[in-house]
Amino acid sequence: MEQNSELLAAHHARWAAFDPLLADSRALPGPEAADEVLTCPGGMALVRNVQTDPDSWGHTFFATHESKLVPRVDDPRAFAELLDLWAAQDTFRPGPDSIVSVNWPSRDTAMARALVERGFQPQAVFAVRLAGQRLPEGADTGVVIRRAEPSDTKTMTRLWTEQLHWDAQFGYVAIRPATAAGMAQEIAQAVAGRKKRAWIAERDGEAVGQIVVQPPEHAEWAARSIRVGPAAYLNCGAVAAGHRGSGVGSTLVRHVHAELDAEGIAAILLHYVAVNPLSGPFWSRCGYRPLFTNWTRGTVG
Repeated sequence: MEQNSELLAAHHARWAAFDPLLADSRALPGPEAADEVLTCPGGMALVRNVQTDPDSWGHTFFATHESKLVPRVDDPRAFAELLDLWAAQDTFRPGPDSIVSVNWPSRDTAMARALVERGFQPQAVFAVRLAGQRLPEGADTGVVIRRAEPSDTKTMTRLWTEQLHWDAQFGYVAIRPATAAGMAQEIAQAVAGRKKRAWIAERDGEAVGQIVVQPPEHAEWAARSIRVGPAAYLNCGAVAAGHRGSGVGSTLVRHVHAELDAEGIAAILLHYVAVNPLSGPFWSRCGYRPLFTNWTRGTVG
């Protein structure tokens, strides 16, 4: 696929001007069999059409069908034109369990109007916290933080499942037939310290919260979005429903992030649901700020 070097340079310069923390934008990937290539004056895009494996853990977080726009543009007009060209494709079919999505730097707000006018809404935010950012303060909450152990498997399953059911109401995830098996594998890795690490928050001997983190050696897929490193990815932050707002989450975050900062991890990345009334304010208090916003139409599940 021939790509305009001047357009790519202009696209890169735009991203760098809005958010210097973002890594250099790459040339568009080569098209696969189900992909489509769109072009207009001042813009080009790859439309990647994906059918998610129904037996995968990823099916919990992705629609069965997804059409993703990966644009390279130099101004909002070209961005809007690419959105219209995309909407004319047969694979553009937002609805139940069929998502159309485009990721764009959160700070480039000039693109928002074109998306809103075409029925898109912010679905997920990809956010970052740099080491050394101030952590939320709080009084003694009676919460004890410790590393997760194999004996915590049942507890972690309960907390993570509760978190997924909470997020599912926003159309961002879905409880699938393969979800339980996928979660079991994730938790097994975390409690054994393989590929993931986990911490448990206890109050009066009861496990009431958890954090699961993918360390830098297994989080390259997320870390390549930013210029600093090493970077880890926070897979799951969950507090039992009856304990939300009581300081459990803040205490857990303070402990885990202080530990990660001390290890020399330069940044932590995570996703949260844009319309969740708890997530955005909480993670902002913890020093996170948006990098990319995932704009979508349709739902997962």
